[in-house]
Amino acid sequence: MNQGRRTLLAIAVAVLPVCSFADQGATKSEVLIGTIQDLSGPLAAYSKETINGMNMRIEETNSAGGVNGRKIRLLVEDSGYDTKKAMLAAQKLAESDKIFAVAGSMGTTIALTTQQVFADSGVVNLFPLGSARGLYEPPEMKFAFSVPYFQQGRAIVKSLTATRADRKWCSLVQDDDLGSELMAGVDSAMKQANKTLLERTTYKRAATDFSSQIARLRGAGCDTVILGTTLRETVGALNEAKKIGFAPEFVGTSAAYTHLLPKLGGAVTEGMLASHSATQPYADAGSKAMRDWYAGYVAKYKEEPGQFAVMGYGLMDWTIKGIEKAGPNLTTKGFIAAMESSSFPRDKLEFDTMTFTKTKKLGSEAVRLSQLKSGKWVPVTDYITP
Repeated sequence: MNQGRRTLLAIAVAVLPVCSFADQGATKSEVLIGTIQDLSGPLAAYSKETINGMNMRIEETNSAGGVNGRKIRLLVEDSGYDTKKAMLAAQKLAESDKIFAVAGSMGTTIALTTQQVFADSGVVNLFPLGSARGLYEPPEMKFAFSVPYFQQGRAIVKSLTATRADRKWCSLVQDDDLGSELMAGVDSAMKQANKTLLERTTYKRAATDFSSQIARLRGAGCDTVILGTTLRETVGALNEAKKIGFAPEFVGTSAAYTHLLPKLGGAVTEGMLASHSATQPYADAGSKAMRDWYAGYVAKYKEEPGQFAVMGYGLMDWTIKGIEKAGPNLTTKGFIAAMESSSFPRDKLEFDTMTFTKTKKLGSEAVRLSQLKSGKWVPVTDYITP
């Protein structure tokens, strides 16, 4: 073999794995999208909604002929909200099923744990349902829409300080990444506004007794309490506050923004505020397009959608639009380029405009605040840039 042929062969051997690797999961007839959901653990209700929303958008696309002649097929793996099980699920999707992209995986911990598996296999990681900056930084092979707690904390302080500058701020947060990320944003905004927290309290996840924390907050004279709490802990804290007659303005994050909160907590949740990037739909609220989408979901699944159904539908809509923009000759490289030059305007589901570039992989940093009124979340602000 002459030197020229040896050189060409070496180049071919070096390039071949990259080419086949980059095109996995995209054939002439279909595109394989994977997702890791909690089908058997504490977030199973949220995952059910998410999958419903994703499938609703996929079925709309496939019934119309697909995207550039390709049907979308969703492969779902169960994590049970366990990181070891999630790692096995990620390896199966990336290495055995050879998916084109992973989308909408449930939970910050699960998404952070598995993202390297997908990166190592050249699988684009799309719109995980988690709120951490590590889900889009560094920006390679990642796109996100869920606003991290850091930005949510900044937006909460910015918005409520603007409505009343003399607020007496305090906080009650989980003693984990949720709490630390949120409080980093709160502290950043407080410093900028020349404000301070009167009292900081924490608790361990799954706590049921908040008596000492609520007593400290009341003793400090707080009139605005930032809650870094999830569903049950939020109800527990509000119940304790009611029991001792402590009635500040409580404001939570997207971790507490769910239609299940008033169902679980009842009247004690009335008046609470929360930040969010996805909006809870209702049959009689929002735009006509939003109400029509709500009715379509109910007709299809025989149950009311929560905000996770909205997120599932929305993230799959952006994914499909990216695939369409990439054109008939779909490759991972082409899809990434398409996404990095895309801007998705506000739509019927009321997301903020999502804009992506090579260096900007979080579609929007903005959140809005809603308040529980008569058991429903009612938006009280437009989107706030932190």
